[in-house]
Amino acid sequence: MIDWLGFGELFAILAAIVWVLSTILYKGFSHHLTPMQLNISKGVLASAMMLATIAITQDAALPHHLTSWLWLIAGGVIAIGDSAYFTALRNIGPARTLVIESLAPALVGVFNILLLNHYLSPFAWCGIVLTTIGVVIAIKPEKTLPQVDHQHYRKGVLCALAAAICQALGMVMSKGALNNEHMSSLWAALIRLAAGTMTVALVVAVFKSSEFKQALTLRGISGKQWFFSAVFLGTFLGLWLQLGAVKYTDPAIAQTIFATAPLIVMSIGFIKREPVTNKMLAGGLLALMGVGVLLTN
Repeated sequence: MIDWLGFGELFAILAAIVWVLSTILYKGFSHHLTPMQLNISKGVLASAMMLATIAITQDAALPHHLTSWLWLIAGGVIAIGDSAYFTALRNIGPARTLVIESLAPALVGVFNILLLNHYLSPFAWCGIVLTTIGVVIAIKPEKTLPQVDHQHYRKGVLCALAAAICQALGMVMSKGALNNEHMSSLWAALIRLAAGTMTVALVVAVFKSSEFKQALTLRGISGKQWFFSAVFLGTFLGLWLQLGAVKYTDPAIAQTIFATAPLIVMSIGFIKREPVTNKMLAGGLLALMGVGVLLTN
């Protein structure tokens, strides 16, 4: 199976699955943290998990070239777009945010050309377009969305776009580092995560020191066991698998597979006998066809 599927595509599918599972776990606890505080808490915990794993496995395949470190650090700093994503959710809701986020695979393809001078085949672009359209159709709500005032709508759309751009840039920059020399995807994930976490922590510590302390102590979070489990799956395993996917396949293909995560959520809902609309089925089948095109490519 792996010979046909490829390590990169397999890791991308697993990354999408663990992200979905972590999303479900995040519903198991409540918190009063801001998006930036949440990023700090997740980043510190997941970085500790990665360091422990590196020590246990005696992984010595860290990058040696300065260029590789700069690619990963830049990718980590750019990854603070997670905060923009959470801000978008608060302002325009998950439906609108996910539709805008669906632009990420195409953006990865564009940044691939601009930064790495790497061009996808027309066949691969066809798969990306099919998958993206399928995901958009599937997640588009049946009912009219609640009205959002102009200020919140504008802020939410801009934050969702910023999150998609940051996500795409982070993927391509990580690929730049992994292309540069041999290194383990775990080391790449740790450097990228630590860079992003320290950037957010520095901003919060300078401007809101009390919020920084709260993020480190996890005060204001109830159901911490759910939070730890979600961080283990979504940030620790999720980022490790994501970097593994980027290492072995094109980042645009990996990002397209990640983008099917909402369809996995819908599949879980279908198993639990939650209502499924014709749009969900049609969009899911179209996205599945697109992923099939990418895998055969």
